[in-house]
Amino acid sequence: MSSQIKIVGIEQVKRNFNTLTAALDPLTERILKAVANEVKEEARELVPVDTGALRKSIRVTSTAKEAGKTTRVGVRAGGYETNPKTGHLVNYAIYVEFGTSRQSPQPFLIPAANRKAGPIMRQLLAGLDRTLRGA
Repeated sequence: MSSQIKIVGIEQVKRNFNTLTAALDPLTERILKAVANEVKEEARELVPVDTGALRKSIRVTSTAKEAGKTTRVGVRAGGYETNPKTGHLVNYAIYVEFGTSRQSPQPFLIPAANRKAGPIMRQLLAGLDRTLRGA
């Protein structure tokens, strides 16, 4: 005797999956950019300040592999801002964050990101839930 299994509602499952995958890229991009801005602001509050050039250099960055699809969102410090004391580009963010043999670390980016890890997950999950429910 052969047994048969009938799956009821598979078409709805496919539609839900297609809806979710279509909404996932813009949803995650929007949420990640919003949280990255929060991390940026937090890092600007935590960074040690001498001239303010390092604080001013903290920014949100995003890159895309394909047109219209963001693949990476992050927060960076240093690189393009000029330090008014030295006249050189701010290229010392890593040394402030992690320290050197002569200077203790004064982390500001990692603590800022750690403080926002929970909100990132909550916002992503809430957004996915809204998308699945069609809200």
